[in-house]
Amino acid sequence: MIIKFNNLYLEALAQDETKGKPKYNDKVVYKFRKTLKILQHVPDTKSLWTLNGLGFERLKGDKKELFSVRVDYHYRLIFKIEQDVINIREILIINELTNHYQ
Repeated sequence: MIIKFNNLYLEALAQDETKGKPKYNDKVVYKFRKTLKILQHVPDTKSLWTLNGLGFERLKGDKKELFSVRVDYHYRLIFKIEQDVINIREILIINELTNHYQ
């Protein structure tokens, strides 16, 4: 899948180009990058449902247009899915990395 970012900090974090004090500890950053690599190599969202370790799910309520996968016990990567009409590929647009146990 193609991954785009709707969050400049997370895009810089993915490319190891952040400056200043980090928002996340090294362990979370490592797992974030690992999750992105998995997402890049998955052909489509149908395949995400089969990867139990990611905990892929559609969100509810005011975030019902969004999806998420587990980065670790505390953090989930939230994104939306678009279709690339020309190539008929799914594109993940990363919105945020949230601590869902706060």
